[in-house]
Amino acid sequence: MGFLRTIVAAVRADIERPDYLAGLGPRRLPPGGSLRDAVLREGPSGALLAEYKRRSPGATHPELPHRGIPEFVDRTSDARIAAYSCLATGPEFGGSPVNVAELAARTDRPVLFKDFVVDPVQLDAAARSGASAVLLIARLEVEGLLSTPLRLLAKGAHDRGLEVLLEWHGRAELRQTEDVPADVYGVNVRDLDSLEIRRTVAEETIRAADACRPLLGMSGVEGPADARRFWTAGVDGILVGTALSRADDPGAFLASLGRPVRETRA
Repeated sequence: MGFLRTIVAAVRADIERPDYLAGLGPRRLPPGGSLRDAVLREGPSGALLAEYKRRSPGATHPELPHRGIPEFVDRTSDARIAAYSCLATGPEFGGSPVNVAELAARTDRPVLFKDFVVDPVQLDAAARSGASAVLLIARLEVEGLLSTPLRLLAKGAHDRGLEVLLEWHGRAELRQTEDVPADVYGVNVRDLDSLEIRRTVAEETIRAADACRPLLGMSGVEGPADARRFWTAGVDGILVGTALSRADDPGAFLASLGRPVRETRA
């Protein structure tokens, strides 16, 4: 069994716990506003999304340096970032919806609720955490791992006042999720089943998804060279997590990932 089926089974067990929504308040408007608008406002400069995470299962050393949310926000708040992302996945990643809520309460930027969303209860958690948007993963539908179709999960997110970031990895996923209403799009360089980084596959997908905007490059950014590959492929923004968590100076690291002037989209 690959990673994707294993993590989905673990997530289903986690969200069925009676205390899954514990620690969250009632539904509320996202204090950070629209993720889509935040990305688009960056225009030719390109948007950066800073991700808070505790573990990275795809990395050689999954455990990340411990940095609480207050310290993380304090050390990144002066950087030119459009938004934050926060892992809400408990199994393997050590995250939780409460982490998302704490991050959303400490910033006026949009926050992405990042999880393997398989059930509407996770949409409730995202709405109650103060997130602006929720991640929906096309691969989950393509692999037959959803009991609720992705388009209905997207509708449920919109009904709760959440925007949808629809994530692809391969080109075939674009055709298979054409009916999913999304506000932001993303291409993940990591194959979520094998956890291998497949940059060429992702870059082909980015080019095939050119009409879907705003479009983000996600995962696998270890430094400026990886960021440049995303910018060259034509994304509007980049999401960075693991390398940011390991950086001694998160602000300087984020500054090194900006789109070079000559890579600015026409």
